Amino acid sequence: MIRFLQHDMIDKSQWDDCIRNAVNGNLNASAWYLDIVSPGWCALVEDEYEKVFPLPVSSKAGFNYIMQPYFTQQLGLFYRCLSSDEKLPEFIKCIPTEFKFVDINLNTSNRIHTSVNVSDMINLELDLISEYKEILSGYQNNLKRNLKKASQNKLTISKNIRPEEIITLFRANKGLELSHLNDKQYTLIQRIAYESMHKGTGEIWGAYDEFNQLVAAILWINSHQKAIFLFSALSESGKKLNAMPWLIDSFIQQNAGKPLTLDFEGSNNEGLARFYSSFGAKKVIYQRFIRNTLPLPFRITLKLWRLSRLQLKKYFQLSKQ
Repeated sequence: MIRFLQHDMIDKSQWDDCIRNAVNGNLNASAWYLDIVSPGWCALVEDEYEKVFPLPVSSKAGFNYIMQPYFTQQLGLFYRCLSSDEKLPEFIKCIPTEFKFVDINLNTSNRIHTSVNVSDMINLELDLISEYKEILSGYQNNLKRNLKKASQNKLTISKNIRPEEIITLFRANKGLELSHLNDKQYTLIQRIAYESMHKGTGEIWGAYDEFNQLVAAILWINSHQKAIFLFSALSESGKKLNAMPWLIDSFIQQNAGKPLTLDFEGSNNEGLARFYSSFGAKKVIYQRFIRNTLPLPFRITLKLWRLSRLQLKKYFQLSKQ
């Protein structure tokens, strides 16, 4: 039996046990992560947390809605045992009709076999189980040339960057293009960074130039045998020094040969997809589900608001180049 649970009814101990042991568990579905990106989130739960479906709920202009939070790529249905897709439509039907608008990304193990209200999204992942030499052989020639140039630029790495430093670097560069980006989003990534570091799963790597200036930084979070490239920042100087590909390659060198996947968390943007693919990363498809039962006048307002959110997410992704 599938139950809808308000936030205060969710047993987070049982929830996290399900996500931890789910065959398709991921970082985004962990209770601590949802608490940060979607305070007050609700859920659909079957039986004793054998299958769960997080619902990042909110309200605006008197309407309740569900929308994918910032810094959260995939949610959807999670389950402890291998399951067919037939359960997914059941869960989606159980989303209460009081939520007049639903826009949520499912995970790569979920599949709705219809084109109605569903679109495909692209993620790129690189398996690190092979030795570095083998992974390197899959790099594109242009990337190899850039890495060779970077090796001559006297770059150094620190693995103890504070969240404030990566945010400051972002705001001073890509952030200048985002006049409508507010402190709320920066506070959000800062809280995620600090909490993941506190849990021992997150770390921020920084690349410094020969003058000891931070020119690139990446927040990595390890979860479910994946190293997630969650957020990054890059200066103009860092671009010229090829600091971002150099920093990613350094991470790959250190983790090659481990049962780990580098999850680039993107992207439908062609330029960004090419950049990730240059490391040998492969496309993985997940689906986006939308249900809209809002009155017509509100649909127009919502559309403009959603476009603004999508633009912000696009810029966060582009900062990884």
